[in-house]
Amino acid sequence: MSRYSERQNAMSAVYIHLLIDQPMDVIIEDNKFVSNVGDFIQFFDLGEEMLEVVYRIEDRLDTYVRAMDQLLTGWRFNRLGFLEQAILLVACAELELGYQDRVIVVNEAIRLSKEYCDSESFKLINGVLDAL
Repeated sequence: MSRYSERQNAMSAVYIHLLIDQPMDVIIEDNKFVSNVGDFIQFFDLGEEMLEVVYRIEDRLDTYVRAMDQLLTGWRFNRLGFLEQAILLVACAELELGYQDRVIVVNEAIRLSKEYCDSESFKLINGVLDAL
């Protein structure tokens, strides 16, 4: 599995976490069950590093949100769409953990935003991540 695919899966898990406010363990277990029952839900195939990323987000969510709120002039993190939030959170945790070079993390966050978010969201994500 490619690192980009793992990021997509991490983004999906974090998106669900933000949307339904369930613990990450529950989300991952539910995903395993549902993806085994049918093929309508993709399995969150996460390697060890990406699992650490999603659990880090759960543990440090408030810290990441406060940091990004300071960088979002005239805007608040909780006003962003859940997909934008998920992408930013995955990138923040990855940057903090330092598994990949900063340039790679930022570029892939921008790529995810171009694929899944509004057409202008990548500019906001790029600006926030550059300022971190």
